[in-house]
Amino acid sequence: MAQCGAKTRGGEPCKRHAVPGSSRCKLHGGGSAKANKGNKHAAKPGSIYSQFLTDAENDMLASIELGKVDDELRLTRIRLMRALGRESEFGNELEIDSEKLETGEHGGTTTTSKVRDYSSLIDRLTARIESLERTRAELLKANPPEQLPVARIEIEVVRGRQNPKAPDDGASA
Repeated sequence: MAQCGAKTRGGEPCKRHAVPGSSRCKLHGGGSAKANKGNKHAAKPGSIYSQFLTDAENDMLASIELGKVDDELRLTRIRLMRALGRESEFGNELEIDSEKLETGEHGGTTTTSKVRDYSSLIDRLTARIESLERTRAELLKANPPEQLPVARIEIEVVRGRQNPKAPDDGASA
């Protein structure tokens, strides 16, 4: 195998083997471009959270108007609405957590149920919203929105002095 072509901090040549198809080892960037090529899970604008939201929540996401930390605030508000809906639907009842079909000698279905603590989740989400709103207010205080440009300035001169070098209005002889 070929040696890495990079130099170490001490100025010596790197003694590691180069990654196949590259002149560098893993530590010096060999093969890193191939790892990132064609990444289907790469973040695209608007895709970080939208793939996990329902159609109604995606419509609502666009209609909630906020400031600089708007995406996190929108997501947290949607999660809060989900939690409130689940709490009203299930309350303190057992909720099916998972179902598993078993095949073989015994067969049948195994279900796992548990009671979820929606009140603490709702409290955490409410505190998160409060924190994000506080951050948003601080950002707005530090960077106030740009004011509209001045369209027209009117100046009214009251008892202005006449320029001594300017010609008179024709009253001198």
